[in-house]
Amino acid sequence: MNSPQVAIPAEPVRKKELLHAVYGVYTSWVERFPLACRKGCNTCCTQSVHMTSLEGEIILDFLKGAGLDNWLLEKLASIAPGKGGQAVTMNQFAGACLKHQDIRGEPGGNWDFTPCFFLEEGICSIYEARPFGCRSFGSFVQCTIDSAAHMAPIHLAVNTVFTQIIEHVNSDGGYCSSMAAILHSLVETPILNDKMHLLPARPVPGFLLEPHEIKVVQHLLLQLQGQFPETGIFGDLIDNFMPI
Repeated sequence: MNSPQVAIPAEPVRKKELLHAVYGVYTSWVERFPLACRKGCNTCCTQSVHMTSLEGEIILDFLKGAGLDNWLLEKLASIAPGKGGQAVTMNQFAGACLKHQDIRGEPGGNWDFTPCFFLEEGICSIYEARPFGCRSFGSFVQCTIDSAAHMAPIHLAVNTVFTQIIEHVNSDGGYCSSMAAILHSLVETPILNDKMHLLPARPVPGFLLEPHEIKVVQHLLLQLQGQFPETGIFGDLIDNFMPI
């Protein structure tokens, strides 16, 4: 049986516009939660963040606009690309789960609790361009080195769906990996002379949602469909995986 076809914008500029819209809709939705996260609380700001190459391009655009190209190269010179890499992508993992197949590894990959190289005096220096892995992290209580984040189940469910969609938008030639590996590959640093640390981004195979979570996700996808009616992607996701 062939997998359902879900549209992907071809133009890089349109992909980035779509990604920014995803960020915006998500940010508005997540404001309903009384999260303890505040500027300067950076326990979660580690090198365990994973992202797509499209998100990496957003970061590069931000740094180039600020004239920080060389600053980034200096940062990357001391960072190995493979330590916090992924074993599987989110869509790869979801596909295996939907088919009841065993799969080695989880989308989170190997944990690397080294502080993020974009922290400057405890503050994120790329906050406006940070990837979804950073935007989607939150907790009802302030995190510490020895404690885990406390999140609502629906928050985790929406995070998973949006991570899948972002990967899907990049599935026509893009990659997923740790932030360091993606940035190394995009700027073609000598330390990463091949794509061994990168995983091809994959299309959405379906969503891992409980029945009561579907309406919440439908509402968010309809908001995005209203902003991008001509792309077809959000209408396709609804029609194929969660018809109204």
